[in-house]
Amino acid sequence: MKKFLKILIPLLLIFVSAIQAQEVEFTASTRKTVRVGEQFRLIYTLNAKGSNFKGPKFDGFQNLSGPNSSSSSNVQIINGSMTRSVSNTYTYYLRALKEGEFTIPPATIYHNKKKYESDSLRVKVIGSGNVSRQTQQRSSSKQQNINNGQTQSPNNVNEVFLKATLDKSNPYLGEQIIVNYRLYTKVPISSISINNLSSFKGFWSKNLTDENRRLKQTTEYINGEEYVVAEIRKIALFPQMTGDLTIEPMEIECIAQIRKQTTSRQRSRSLFDNFFDDPFFNSNVYNVNKTLKSEPLKIQVKPLPLKNKPFDFNGAVGDLSVRSKIDKTELKINEAINFSITISGKGNIELIDEFNVLFPPDFEAYDPKITNNIKITNFGVSGSRKFEYLLIPRNPGQFVIEPVEFTYFDVSEKRYKTHYTPKYLINVEKGSGTTANVTYSGVAQEDVRYIGSDIRHIKNLPIKLLKINYYFFGSTAFYLLLIIPVILLIVVVLMWKNLEKKHSNIVLMKHNKATKVAKRNLKKAKIFLNEKIKKKFYIEISQALWGYLSDKFHIPRAELSMDSVSEALTKKNVRPETIEKFIATLNNCEFARFAPGDAASMMEGIYKEAFEIISKIERELR
Repeated sequence: MKKFLKILIPLLLIFVSAIQAQEVEFTASTRKTVRVGEQFRLIYTLNAKGSNFKGPKFDGFQNLSGPNSSSSSNVQIINGSMTRSVSNTYTYYLRALKEGEFTIPPATIYHNKKKYESDSLRVKVIGSGNVSRQTQQRSSSKQQNINNGQTQSPNNVNEVFLKATLDKSNPYLGEQIIVNYRLYTKVPISSISINNLSSFKGFWSKNLTDENRRLKQTTEYINGEEYVVAEIRKIALFPQMTGDLTIEPMEIECIAQIRKQTTSRQRSRSLFDNFFDDPFFNSNVYNVNKTLKSEPLKIQVKPLPLKNKPFDFNGAVGDLSVRSKIDKTELKINEAINFSITISGKGNIELIDEFNVLFPPDFEAYDPKITNNIKITNFGVSGSRKFEYLLIPRNPGQFVIEPVEFTYFDVSEKRYKTHYTPKYLINVEKGSGTTANVTYSGVAQEDVRYIGSDIRHIKNLPIKLLKINYYFFGSTAFYLLLIIPVILLIVVVLMWKNLEKKHSNIVLMKHNKATKVAKRNLKKAKIFLNEKIKKKFYIEISQALWGYLSDKFHIPRAELSMDSVSEALTKKNVRPETIEKFIATLNNCEFARFAPGDAASMMEGIYKEAFEIISKIERELR
């Protein structure tokens, strides 16, 4: 035991002194000259254990992968002397984007709570025509290997491509069509990102893709070759104009892993070539950054037939049905009635405007509360749209709510169909006691409240004595009291006629309430923003922007487009920069719904833009 300790203790002392004597170094290395579009490695090495590595920002380079960390340690005993080495490496795979000389700033790392900083590196990026002799030799060698059948360029075979397809290319105006973007690949891919979304000018769009799910993969054979197919995005489109329309291409970027084709003798050199897929370990595998673009799609939209087209047709297209409901038909004066109309089925449900319902003149009717219950599936958009009306009868009697007519175009049968709601008979009785005043604050019955009371407190006043031989008849006050009621009656009748005229003018009412409705939708969007509910947030923002334009300028929602928006604002003398800002806000909203990245910051920016642009337009319209 003593002999063992005599040997062990000196060895430990030598080991500790060797570790303490080792100087900590943090270095960076890469190639000094690269070409535009060429990929290269940037390696940071620390000869000790490190933590909190922070890489630099790359100007002029694209980070394809990294930092990829690895570590190793080695202990050697030579002639009784022990040495121990530790190495931690952090590797980036970069691609040069443009010509010039660029400086890669230092990276930082911590060891034993001490901060270490690497050197900065200078990299010269040259054009593809200014290749150095060494690069030319390397390219010549690579071309020779290709001619010998040793490697295969990833760009001369369609190993990865993006394809867009339509379920129908000749739809009717307002008919739902589905565009599907699929990624086809024969090699492993990663880091899929969308560079440019397709623009859907002339369409109202609805995203059918669940952003939180994993990509659904299938296999498909094309010309005898097997491809793995992933569904990137699926969009439901509703054309808002007729004629020839074009869906612009979608552009994505990904990293494809290409394996070189080697001879059998070369493949037998190492058992680990098939085990390591990282290009850092396997020279037979390398990453290629691929930019993929789908083909533009041409669509010819047919107008709806004019034959047998009803006069009150409001643009509803699909397979739809209508139903109505009333909560009571026996009630008293000033009691509220809830009357609702629900459109359900498959089609452009969210674009259906409110109905022109004729209620009895003795009923006070408020603007409807609109509730959407939309279901998004791979087969398209379906669900229901509910219009809830609050009615308050002001006089007793028997009243009738006539059937409401709903007409839509059935695309499967290619004809117009009309459905009717039932007729409702309502019996209104007098209320007991003094009729109370009613105030209204919403569309639900519980929002209606009564004020006042049946019993009024008597205010005690001192008795006023009149002079003897004083008569009220024939006095000035007597004639004033005769004239004033007549004047008041005339004023009330004029005001009532004016108010009735305003209420009957639906266009004017929508115009006056456009800003109020838009701000109400923005308040709902603010709630979803705070709760980070992305889907409902963008629905409310879209309703606020498009609904404001429709109500303010009396443009049916089926006719809304970027062109009609610009034309309507120009006619109202809105400044061109404000119009461009409004259209940019609409585009930003559509882009942010599908764009990757920090959803919370994008939602906050879209909300501020929408609120500011509506307020700005209101100021300019005044």
